[in-house]
Amino acid sequence: MSVIAIVNQKGGTGKTTLSINLAAAFAELYPTLLLDADPQGSALDWADSRAAPQMNLDAGELPEGDLLRELRALSATYDRIIIDGPPGIGRTSADAVRVADIVLIPSKPSPFDVWACSDIVDAVKARQKTTGGVPRAAFVITMARPRTRLLAQVDTALAEYGIPALSARTTERVAYPTTAIEGKSVLDGRDRTAQQEILAMRDEIEGLVR
Repeated sequence: MSVIAIVNQKGGTGKTTLSINLAAAFAELYPTLLLDADPQGSALDWADSRAAPQMNLDAGELPEGDLLRELRALSATYDRIIIDGPPGIGRTSADAVRVADIVLIPSKPSPFDVWACSDIVDAVKARQKTTGGVPRAAFVITMARPRTRLLAQVDTALAEYGIPALSARTTERVAYPTTAIEGKSVLDGRDRTAQQEILAMRDEIEGLVR
């Protein structure tokens, strides 16, 4: 079992959109559980709105109590667990980082979003220091506009944190919100580019798991 936590203290970075689409993508390969740790409960709302639940994909709230023990108990049922973390740096975010094998930090390509990553990066590095490098971590650029000067500048700025960015990223595409409203992922839609973005990201994350 691998636990993938998607966290950032700043809202509006596409964290939940990333969580639900990656969960749907991983469910094509493995039994997958999407855990909603965001007080807004958007990932659970999405799961509840699905007309036809996806095979191999379940959703629920983040367990209370000893999170590590609770997740270990789920290892017999699920191969991948995706945690949609809350905004802000608090106990829940810290717990998600503590139990994760991989932490993904979504960031829009803007200087404000890059600057806002500093606290979560510090939390991840502090955890890595005590565990010999676990969890592995990576930035994920979301809602990008390809081939813009700003995107190249953001790549450079993120590199200064000492945490790599995935090569795969999401772009501004209407498929992401429209499929979510329908209780679907982009893999259920018709936008081939959006599908390729999520599948490429899933495959790159798989390389981190190994």
